[in-house]
Amino acid sequence: MGGLHASGYGQIPPEGGLLRNDTTKKFELGTVISDTLGNSYRYVKANEALAIGQVVTAVAKGVWDSTIVMNGASAVGDLYLPIDTTTTAMDANEYAGYFVSQATATGLGIGYQIKYHDAIAAGGEGNIYLERACQEIHATGVALLIYNPYLVELIDGAAELVMGVCVGTISSGSYGFIQVGGHCPAVAVGSGTATAITINEPLVACTTAPGSVMGVSGSTDADLMEVAATPLMSLQAVNADTTGYIEAFIKGLV
Repeated sequence: MGGLHASGYGQIPPEGGLLRNDTTKKFELGTVISDTLGNSYRYVKANEALAIGQVVTAVAKGVWDSTIVMNGASAVGDLYLPIDTTTTAMDANEYAGYFVSQATATGLGIGYQIKYHDAIAAGGEGNIYLERACQEIHATGVALLIYNPYLVELIDGAAELVMGVCVGTISSGSYGFIQVGGHCPAVAVGSGTATAITINEPLVACTTAPGSVMGVSGSTDADLMEVAATPLMSLQAVNADTTGYIEAFIKGLV
């Protein structure tokens, strides 16, 4: 593995390199670094236990606390959102780096990254401060979603978007790097297909073994849909029903 450098995206990790299993966040979520060989890596949070070679996708955007609502209206240009009626206590800056958006009857609002926020007791009031100014109005009482686009879990469906490949163990709730571009020496292979994998074949999720991949299978139309969801290309041929690891190339996800 080549030496690490910032590549204009983020900072160089300290001694210990890419194999991180941080119980507390050490870098801004989503930070991307690269090595001198041109391979790139992103700092994420694990929603479940992850191991080397496992392929991950983003956790679906969902409600963090269904009773977070606007405590007053915001205007275009505001740099904070006043909130109230949280049913779960929020430590100061616990969700710094996450995103917040409004949920309305007609859809979802624009996502804004949280710069910092107050400590708010359950049922209390406080402010969420944003990295950039509001580009829309948030009405009094509108519900808010707080979410992390860099919260990942094992991929288990061919239609799910591949976010990257784990380079080491990351415990559930901990932070670490996944590979998002370049030559990947270890991608977990599942045995969910009777079809052998050929060189330069797109790799898609193996639904019978979450976090692993298999070669493209199905009709021509299905193949096209699966290929559209994967940036992974096999660099070696393996026999049918193979388990273990395969070398692959990740078409850049940054």
